Amino acid sequence: MNLIDARGREVLDFDRIRERLAGLTHAAQAFARASELEPATDFAQVRRLVAETAEMRALMNESGFAPARIGDVDAALADARRGLPLSAHDLRAIADQLAAAASGARIVRESEHTPLLRERIAAFRALPTLVNRIIEAIDERGLVLDRASAALARIRRGIAQAQDDARDRAAAILRSPKYARAVQDQIVTVRDGRFVVPIKAEFSGEVPGIVHDASSSGATLFIEPLEALETNNRLRSLRAQEEHEVARILAELSALAGGEAAQIGTNVALYVELDLACARATLAERMNAVPPQLVEEAVIDVHDGRHPLLDGRAVPQSLRLDDDVRLLLISGPNMGGKTVALKMVGLFVTMAGCGMHVPAVSAVIGRFTRIFTDIGDEQSIAQNASTFSAHLRRLAAIVEGAGQRSLILIDEIGAGTEPGAGAALAVAVLERFIEAGARCIATTHATELKLFGAGHAHVRNASVRFDPETYVPTYQLDVGSPGQSLAFALARTMELDPAVVARAEALLSDAERDYDRALAELAQERSRTTHEREQLDRDRVALHTLEEVARRKAETADRERRELAARAEARLSEALRNFNAELERRSAQSGGRGRARVTPGQSDLLSRTLDEMRRDLGLDRAPRRTGPAPAPIGVGDRVVVTTLDQEGVVAEDLGDHALVSIGSMRMTVPKTELHRRAGPAPRLPRDHAAGEARLAAATSAQTQLDVRGQRYLEAEPKVDQWIDRAVLMGYSPLRLVHGKGTGLLGRGLQEHLRAHPSVTGVRYGNADEGGSGVTVFELR
Repeated sequence: MNLIDARGREVLDFDRIRERLAGLTHAAQAFARASELEPATDFAQVRRLVAETAEMRALMNESGFAPARIGDVDAALADARRGLPLSAHDLRAIADQLAAAASGARIVRESEHTPLLRERIAAFRALPTLVNRIIEAIDERGLVLDRASAALARIRRGIAQAQDDARDRAAAILRSPKYARAVQDQIVTVRDGRFVVPIKAEFSGEVPGIVHDASSSGATLFIEPLEALETNNRLRSLRAQEEHEVARILAELSALAGGEAAQIGTNVALYVELDLACARATLAERMNAVPPQLVEEAVIDVHDGRHPLLDGRAVPQSLRLDDDVRLLLISGPNMGGKTVALKMVGLFVTMAGCGMHVPAVSAVIGRFTRIFTDIGDEQSIAQNASTFSAHLRRLAAIVEGAGQRSLILIDEIGAGTEPGAGAALAVAVLERFIEAGARCIATTHATELKLFGAGHAHVRNASVRFDPETYVPTYQLDVGSPGQSLAFALARTMELDPAVVARAEALLSDAERDYDRALAELAQERSRTTHEREQLDRDRVALHTLEEVARRKAETADRERRELAARAEARLSEALRNFNAELERRSAQSGGRGRARVTPGQSDLLSRTLDEMRRDLGLDRAPRRTGPAPAPIGVGDRVVVTTLDQEGVVAEDLGDHALVSIGSMRMTVPKTELHRRAGPAPRLPRDHAAGEARLAAATSAQTQLDVRGQRYLEAEPKVDQWIDRAVLMGYSPLRLVHGKGTGLLGRGLQEHLRAHPSVTGVRYGNADEGGSGVTVFELR
């Protein structure tokens, strides 16, 4: 027995879901199956289909898997099984399907996230020899290629040669002065595969040959000249050989396909399964759907579900049916969304049964064996009697078949007859559904049913929301309270005579008016609290977003600060090491008679610069010491400057700081950045006169930089490095030689220098300094 009958599929608009799914398939067989898709009744199969859809979605996102579009080859396969020769077009279609199936199977098997799909195609076996043989012999248009066999290639070369020969012999007649007056047109054409020339009918006796055809007017005869007769005969013979060879090739390929017909059918069937899974996955992506959680219990729990056919117009709705709440009674004004909620639930269960995902934030769907529906348009007064009869017949069938795993969907239950009797009948039917353990959603306008819902343990009232001021529906579902039908409010909106509306309200009993008034007050209160809750939710989301943005900005700033600090430390350390090494090298070249010395002002400037940089960057690389305090560092101690990773000797104790000799350079360093090194201190040089002379020479050489002949992008980093060294050494003013040329390099470097924080007084050189080919500037 099917999960849902044809009438149910029709009223739920499931056929439109099938149309969308079929439109996403690529194989003709998959299109046919999707167009006739039925929900599975085996719940294990449903679970597998839903999981395969999820695997295919992941595979498509991971590898971009997309099936190729292929035709139907079932008839061709049937002929191949019977040993009949196939056409070239059919053989090529089989090869294309096998190639597409092989590609899809390979992608599935290579993925680590498709265990069910891999199991699904376990019987697939590629047939590369057959595919390659067919593709080698037949092209995409279904034409047999010359390379299909050596004999066919030889025959076709002969045909081409014979065609040229026959055409030339016929054209010779047209060129001959002897037949000039007999020729109708200067063209060679073909009739019945033979080359002919057009001759005027009155001169046909002057041109020796065979007449093959005549024009519709009879004025032109198409004659095969005797000179072309032998060549045309040879051409006809070669074409017969060609047909025979092509037939032989097709028979050979058909036999190969027939021998693998069973495996071809298996491969094509598995490819169709992949195509269907891909269509389900694509539809799920377009609907922004989620895989339903399938449970054994008869449960439906939908959170923010959207009607699958309303696309962007769908308003999310949430509801739940289980053993505690077996019946949901939805009331409210017409066109407010009651039937939409009804159909959404029916479509969700039906789609899940077909392995599809459902458009919702989350959805739990239990195992149901039957879906009963009674949904129809009953607005025609002229058809009330027949409509109610059909309604009763449908209800009778549902009552008879309802069970614990039945889902029942009824629109306007009890309508179409006297309201009191209809409501009483509806209550009795719904009580039977509850006793049977079925899950049911029904819509109604009847007050009696709303009261029934309020007083029964297994029933929940629900209503479609509307604006209490304008009475415009919002299509949102509120579970827990009944809704107003808004007959009088809608009558006023539709401009019915106010006196008539007032009279109608007066005819209501006091109890009915009190009940309607209570519902109106409840609707207003519900609208107010809902609005407040939604505003709180929006505020909460906005606050969370702001917190997240602030957190990310703080993390980014901290990371950038640390990266900048690391680069600065590395750059300074490298510069100091290089400078120290240069001084040592120059001292060695002088024979050790003296060493270059950094002035105390330069050492103090360097020390202050390092301290300020560390404070600005929030760095404190001084090691934290635990245990008893070490002995104070004194003059002559061998130490390591931790911030520079350089070794030196304390030359002078300055309280919290110490003057440290690092090679030929002296620096004032905080004692917190010094670490005592074991071992004797190296002897310091006594004679520094030669070193100072060499340092003065080095200083003179480094106050000028020549970048002539370089591009701006090459010169700019060199200038920056030069300025950095000059700042450390205390050099100023500096002279940059860039040449005159077009002037672009000089202007670009001057703009760069004016923006540099350490540079001031940028100007072109005087006449005795090099003029516009030189830029002179000072350091701050």
